[in-house]
Amino acid sequence: MTATRRLLLLLTGINLVNYLDRYVVAAILEPLGKELQLTDAQLGRLTLVFILVYMCAAPLFGYLADRFHRPRLVACGVALWSLATIGAAFVHSYPALLFTRSLVGVGEAAYATLGPAMLADGFAESERAKKFTWFYLAIPVGSAFGYGLGGLVAGAWGWRASFLVAGLPGLALAVWMAFQLDPVRGGMDLDPDLDAALPYLKRLRHVFFNRIWLACTASYVAYTFAMGALSMWGPTLLQRRFLVSTAKAGLVFGGLAVVTGILGTFLGGWLTDRWQKRWPDAGIGISGLTLLVAAPVVAWALGSHRLEAVYLLFFLGMFLLFVNTSPVNALTVSCLPASVRATGVGVNVFLIHLMGDAISPELVGRRADALHAAGHAGGDALARALVLVLPAIVVSGMALWWARHRTVRA
Repeated sequence: MTATRRLLLLLTGINLVNYLDRYVVAAILEPLGKELQLTDAQLGRLTLVFILVYMCAAPLFGYLADRFHRPRLVACGVALWSLATIGAAFVHSYPALLFTRSLVGVGEAAYATLGPAMLADGFAESERAKKFTWFYLAIPVGSAFGYGLGGLVAGAWGWRASFLVAGLPGLALAVWMAFQLDPVRGGMDLDPDLDAALPYLKRLRHVFFNRIWLACTASYVAYTFAMGALSMWGPTLLQRRFLVSTAKAGLVFGGLAVVTGILGTFLGGWLTDRWQKRWPDAGIGISGLTLLVAAPVVAWALGSHRLEAVYLLFFLGMFLLFVNTSPVNALTVSCLPASVRATGVGVNVFLIHLMGDAISPELVGRRADALHAAGHAGGDALARALVLVLPAIVVSGMALWWARHRTVRA
């Protein structure tokens, strides 16, 4: 196995464990909240604290990544988030739980910022959409493990055991990553990079004057807002509206995530690779269209009171939402020159979380608390609160549709 393929395998594995760790929390919100006597707003704030730290650390790691050995930075981040997740199993207060989730944010920022940039430096631009498909395929698979494993373990041994199971695999991956070679920055780019020594402020100027990067980032801000709320509250909605058990809700939502994620991610990457030679903006056009179609499907799912219909509609809606993952992320990286690529990814991570999933879970939780206080049943209150994600999905698709025919390199 070549060094670049080994790096792809390892980064994909870390991405999987990353999302396992992130969504194990969503699977155990109900029992965790009951034991610690937390409101929906407080449960939503777990994501807010995690994301705030995560997005603030991302630009810092983007800056460091353009100067230091990236695999070792990633290894340190993976080890930190794994130890913090394990520590969450031993907390007995809400402030302590918030603290452990904040440390997870620091660790994940190192990996999320550096991973895409290293892959872009390891593979030619013509291969990136296909390689990014494998890399981002770990998102639905890891999310499914988080939902399913978290729900099963919590049902058998309690929610604390779920954190232990989620935290241990990352430690082994961190050790493996520390010994990997760092790909040559810009080594696979067709054009020579003459700006490698740019100061940080000039790097930012290159990023913010790139129209395609701006369009992709705007789209992903709205997309992350919607997915952050849906992924966090989805299993809880099944438990409250339909009285599904914690274990079953985790397994069902995990199954939906892995099947729709694999199908959607592969379809988006395959269609982009097949059509982009004839139509350079094919990937971004497909992504924009599927997002616009997803909005009414998700609305129907939130309004339905039949469990079988909800399963079917969530399946279709999540499938449509996942189609855009590979094309948009590959374009976000490829539209930037190598000298500012890690910086651009770091700023992208900062912005999509600042205005995306840092705020959406708590906003939905606060809205659900208010509707519940006004007399709505718990499940109906949460479903009505989740309607907040619908305009975000529409905006995400419209931003990509605007970016068609503008896919030129800065």
